[in-house]
Amino acid sequence: MAAGKNVVASLLEKHGFAAVDADALAHQALAQSDLQAEVIATFRPYAEARHIALTAADGSLDRRALGRLIFADKRLLAMQESLVHPAVNRLIESFIDSHPNQPLVINATVLYKVSALARCDAILFVTAPLVTRFFRAKHRDGMSTAQILARFWQQRKLFAKYAASCADIYIVQNTGSTAALERKLRTFLQTRR
Repeated sequence: MAAGKNVVASLLEKHGFAAVDADALAHQALAQSDLQAEVIATFRPYAEARHIALTAADGSLDRRALGRLIFADKRLLAMQESLVHPAVNRLIESFIDSHPNQPLVINATVLYKVSALARCDAILFVTAPLVTRFFRAKHRDGMSTAQILARFWQQRKLFAKYAASCADIYIVQNTGSTAALERKLRTFLQTRR
């Protein structure tokens, strides 16, 4: 969270990559009425027990409220992922298939949880110092400190999850400017040719 994945994806687009954002695909999947209804029905009892309004005034799913609920409980997060990840995986697979002759970038935090990872040649693991990520998230997302720390805690072992994959892993430290980050990406692209 807040390491710079979106910036890396946009920089790779400038270098001819087609990019897809797994979070946007998750939002797209959750916008489907059948999945949204299933998520609401599944999590309503947990939300009510914690006095969290899971739906907006129009009856649609309040994703921020869902996030507050699931990122506070590993079991609930796993339940949500079991509902949403199959749909996200189908959308990622479709994206890959629709760009057969173009290099691709999948912008995702938990790509290791979907089967599309097997189709990846390389993983760019974007990271930044914890304090930097905290202030980026605070500024960007307007979340409480507790919410940010809960998400950081949930994501604390991400690198180990990717290390178990068959893809080559490249760590990109995002500690400077966007120009410095782009120079690092150019170096990566030159090594991949």
